[in-house]
Amino acid sequence: MKNARYVACGVLAATLGFVTPIVTPTAAHAEPGITKSAIRIGQSAGVSGPVAGSVKEQIAGAQVYLNHVNANGGVAGRRIELLTYDDGFDAKRTPDNVRKLIGDDKVFALFMVRGTPQNESILPIIGAEKVPLIAPLTGAITLHRPVNRYVFNVRAKYQDEVARAINHLATSGMSRIAIFYANDGFGQDVFEGFNTALQARGVQPAASASFNRPMGDIAQGVANVNKANPQAVMVIGSGSEAARIIREMKKAGSQAQFVTLSNNAADSFIKELGDDGKGLIITQVVPGMNSSQMSIASEYRGMAKAQKQEASNAGMEGFMSAKVLVEGLRRAGPEPTREKLIGALEGLRDYDLGGILISYSPTRHTGSSFVEMSIVSSTGKLIR
Repeated sequence: MKNARYVACGVLAATLGFVTPIVTPTAAHAEPGITKSAIRIGQSAGVSGPVAGSVKEQIAGAQVYLNHVNANGGVAGRRIELLTYDDGFDAKRTPDNVRKLIGDDKVFALFMVRGTPQNESILPIIGAEKVPLIAPLTGAITLHRPVNRYVFNVRAKYQDEVARAINHLATSGMSRIAIFYANDGFGQDVFEGFNTALQARGVQPAASASFNRPMGDIAQGVANVNKANPQAVMVIGSGSEAARIIREMKKAGSQAQFVTLSNNAADSFIKELGDDGKGLIITQVVPGMNSSQMSIASEYRGMAKAQKQEASNAGMEGFMSAKVLVEGLRRAGPEPTREKLIGALEGLRDYDLGGILISYSPTRHTGSSFVEMSIVSSTGKLIR
């Protein structure tokens, strides 16, 4: 490719087998990130660190759809190019990555930034620069309420996931429910939803424990939760954190039903847990990749197979998010601007991704409220 420099994002490029081209425009264009041949999109995410496994699956899923779109002419003749910088799942690094993406790389929009503190840390930047953020990989309430003009959530809120999980446990006859959570914006958001859902049923938490990041000694928290003899425990943290909590609680004798959220719905997390993952309930905000009832699943599997890529449940979230991004870009017209993209997305009403409907408006930037339950089978497979 002429006039192109290639940025390989370290672990990402080595793992996923691609590099991201940055095209130097041959002619000046008023809108950042838009050239005659490309639309440049930016991302900061933990390609290394505690969420690396699920992040790589999510990016790979998004890339499956973007590859398909690019192979079929792109959007208005422009390829979509995703430039990813690794923040190691460290919220202190995310703002610098985003400033570089906006200021140096001149991206048109941001996409799939992973993590609650990470996304919260860049809200002032995108507001000041007026750069849309599509499909942040978090269900934090702070990204939904109050409505931020520049943030378009695709997935449901964490508090919706918690409410669904509590309802499932309650209808299964469980009332002694505990929680073990990360003591940050993510964990506190979930803890609030947890308490609200229990209060709606007139039930008090059986026990609660929290941990600070980076995770240190959790022996006292494990002992406190186990002492309450809960029937179920919600485990709220990154994949490696949740896996450690579950392992240590089981080692200490817990017989509880363990539940975690969609941020851990990744093959890498289930493999990390091994035998300790059997019977684990995981809430989901996207259809399963093997769903026979939603056409988006067969579409994803078909495209992944054609590209010789492996489909995954975490990859489904990336695939679904990329479909929303592309539809917004298409509706923004042949000469897109950031303002046109915002207007195009706010005009989406019941857009069918293939069984999941996405709707936005100027007063609602929560695209989907889809939540369902899954469980890890005795063979280590995630089933719905």
